[in-house]
Formats: sequence, structure tokens, C-alpha cells
Amino acid sequence: MKSTVKIGIAVGVCAIVFILLLTGLETKESTTSTAMVGQPIPAFELPEVMDTSILLDESLFQQQPLTLLNVWAAWCGICKTEHQFLHQLKEQGVNIIGLDYRDDRIAAKQVLEQTGSPYQAVIFDPRGSLAMDLGVYGTPTTFLVNQQGIILHRFTGALDEKKWQREFADFFEAK
Repeated sequence: MKSTVKIGIAVGVCAIVFILLLTGLETKESTTSTAMVGQPIPAFELPEVMDTSILLDESLFQQQPLTLLNVWAAWCGICKTEHQFLHQLKEQGVNIIGLDYRDDRIAAKQVLEQTGSPYQAVIFDPRGSLAMDLGVYGTPTTFLVNQQGIILHRFTGALDEKKWQREFADFFEAK
């Protein structure tokens, strides 16, 4: 009887530790981080995820008055829930650049081929170097960048209509 109680306690403790670890790995929604806000996009030269012979750099942000930089990955479940909303933004004329973070290129291509790409271009960042330079600590993370390459706003978490209105819409209405 005593060994059954010990096993029950051990299983309970393991379950609690597992739940704490699992919830700790989820990206928490946050606008409190001002890392990089007011700073220029770091200089980079990385391949395009669909065609690695194409090199992309910070000049991508000079093409439109405002651009979203959306950090995502094929392995990120939350990113998949956000993807549909990004398509809606694209249909509304919002310019979005993707940053494929620490990902398998084939998996990223498959996601984009299966669901369609809401991105004007997708930067392939397999080592996470650009993401680290941007201070990214979780996916998805979305930055708002102006035509001069200056980061105006940062949001960590999945975007939806409510969060878009709260976090980004005012920037686009003012342009």
C-alpha cells in the first residue's frame, strides 16, 4: 500500500513539472518589450526561403511606407493560427515580410505552398542570427518598420483582429 502511494505522488509531481514546463515554453503575448524600438533594422544578408539563390537585405523595408516583419517558423503552432489573419492583412494591402526563424527550409516551403504565403518575401534565418539581433525570444513576434528601416513597434504573440486594432491599426490609419 505504501509503495502505491509513493508511485502516485511521484506521478503527480511529474505531471505538475510537465505542465509547468509546457506552459513555460509557450510564447507569452507582450508589448512591454521595447527592445529595438526606435532602432534601425540590423544589417543582414540572408537567402529567400523559396529560392536561396536570392539574397535579401534591409533594403526590403525601403519599398513601402510601413512594413510588418513577422518572425515565424513551420514548427511554431501559434504561428499557424496567426497565418490566416496575416492573409487578411495582405488582402487589405498591408506589406508583410516573413522571417523564418531557426527552421527547416523544406518544412517552411511546404507550409507556404500548402497554405499560401501572406508575405512579400520570406527571409530564411536558419541559425537565428537576425532574430537574435532583433532581440526575439519567441515566435511569433511582429515588428513594424518604416521606410527608413526604423522599428516603430514590436509585439510578441499571435496577431488577430483585436490585437491588430490594439497594437498596429493606428499606425496604418495615420499614414
